[in-house]
Amino acid sequence: MRVKLLVAAVLLGACASNGGKKEAEAPPRAIVLSVVATNDVHGQLERLPYMDGFVENLRRARANGGGVLLVDGGDAFQGTVESNQNEGHAIMQAYGEMGYAAMTLGNHEFDYGPVGEKSVATAPGEDPQGALRARIEEARFPVLVANLATTADGPPPWKHLSASTETLVAGVRVGIVGLLTKDAPDVIKRTAFTGLRVLPLADAAIREARSLRAKGAEVVVLVAHAGGECRSFQDPKDLSSCDGNSEIFELARAMPPGLVDAIIGGHRNANVAHVVNGVPVAHAASHLVAFSRIDLTLDPASHRVTHAEVFPPHPVCTVPVETGCRPGTYEGADVVPDPTTRAAVEPALAAARETKERPVGARVAEAFPVDRTHEMALGNLFADLMREAAPDANAAFGNAGSVRDVLPEGDLTYGRLLHVMPFDNQLARLRITGKKLRDLVRANVAQGDHGLLSLSGIRVEGTCANGALDIVMKHPDGAAIRDDESLVVVTNDFLALGGDGLAKQAGITDEDVEIDSGHTVFRALVEGLAKRGTVSPADPALLDPKHPRVKLPGELPVTCAGKP
Repeated sequence: MRVKLLVAAVLLGACASNGGKKEAEAPPRAIVLSVVATNDVHGQLERLPYMDGFVENLRRARANGGGVLLVDGGDAFQGTVESNQNEGHAIMQAYGEMGYAAMTLGNHEFDYGPVGEKSVATAPGEDPQGALRARIEEARFPVLVANLATTADGPPPWKHLSASTETLVAGVRVGIVGLLTKDAPDVIKRTAFTGLRVLPLADAAIREARSLRAKGAEVVVLVAHAGGECRSFQDPKDLSSCDGNSEIFELARAMPPGLVDAIIGGHRNANVAHVVNGVPVAHAASHLVAFSRIDLTLDPASHRVTHAEVFPPHPVCTVPVETGCRPGTYEGADVVPDPTTRAAVEPALAAARETKERPVGARVAEAFPVDRTHEMALGNLFADLMREAAPDANAAFGNAGSVRDVLPEGDLTYGRLLHVMPFDNQLARLRITGKKLRDLVRANVAQGDHGLLSLSGIRVEGTCANGALDIVMKHPDGAAIRDDESLVVVTNDFLALGGDGLAKQAGITDEDVEIDSGHTVFRALVEGLAKRGTVSPADPALLDPKHPRVKLPGELPVTCAGKP
């Protein structure tokens, strides 16, 4: 259900025909500008032709008296074989065919690192953002980010990257500002964020919006890789089901009245379709399950926005693409996948098929569920496989966020495994003390917002003592891990190089890290699973409720204030 903010019709009385006067001309119709947005697409190339079908239906509906502004809220590339094999090139080609007006950068746009197979720049002269810069340069539309700066305080000197842009839609001058989440330094590995920093979103948005207005922009739209979460969409003004402290809500509340007409978000992998501080705000969950839409109604003479309508996220497929996407109807017509966009993505889809269908040589006896806030068998399995790939390692850990979906029952293929663990991370060895590992685990369970680390080779027990969280770690034989003990711990390069902010909180430096540039996490998983043959979540070696690897005094995030 959606709640419309209706445009009042202005009616002029017609002169009487017997008066001999001509009938008065009807006033010009209001202009309706539909802002359509995708966000956190994560390489879902198969769904883009269907998405284009929705957009084309809306463009036809807006052909008289309006227009469509298509934008993307970031995290477009990383996540599928089809996109990862070409480092996002196929996504940019498809977006160009679809007529995107602009996209902003998300944190995962930095994942590929330098151009080529390596995800981390290790050799002299390698560009740590080379793959991303290549995508920006080949884009047929503006790529925007207003709050990304170098450590020398200027904008990144990258070709074709801008803070904002202006386009003409249905005769209306529309300004668009791109923004990157404040989380970027914590969720992008250090090597990929070398020489960069993030400025406050609101300050950058206000600066660029005012500049656009001064240059003549009649509508201003923020496209921010920043998000929130709401559960109810019956009334867009009712925020009771929303996370009111979320980044996108803070951004909306910081906007001066009348400066910004709409905000498109992303990053949180959740849904928002609400009005905050008088500004319509919208984004959809990840993987192009749905898209967002905000209709802005403008006075035809002044081009000022008079009303806004926020639509709930609209599903792209009523069934998954893998079993045959059924998009249904939209704007009174059947949604037909666009053949031009389909042709643009087909080479990447074809190139990925062989890889996806390749057998791993293992069988999943029973589907592995996903629960990122508690210890899970799947995370423990992946941590075990990373440790087995480094025989000198005492322990291993992995981040809950790298486990993207359920591992299904049946013969395991590369495609199924990549769907669950789609990241091109390399193995990394940490040569650290027991204290640093303990501090890292404590930071994870106290922080909580990135899920619970999966551990291998150690057992952890947390207790509350005098209002503080105490962490005790033990080897598998029960021996305590001393603070001064030297350990070799295996993880992925994302966490080792600062992802989720844990390494920094534990005092882990680049000198503690050794990147295995010839050995990826995915390769470790494939080789280890092939050796095991059959895996099951019921295996007590992976998850034993009576003897968990991690025992905590409460739910994440663990707080001990006031506890004995």
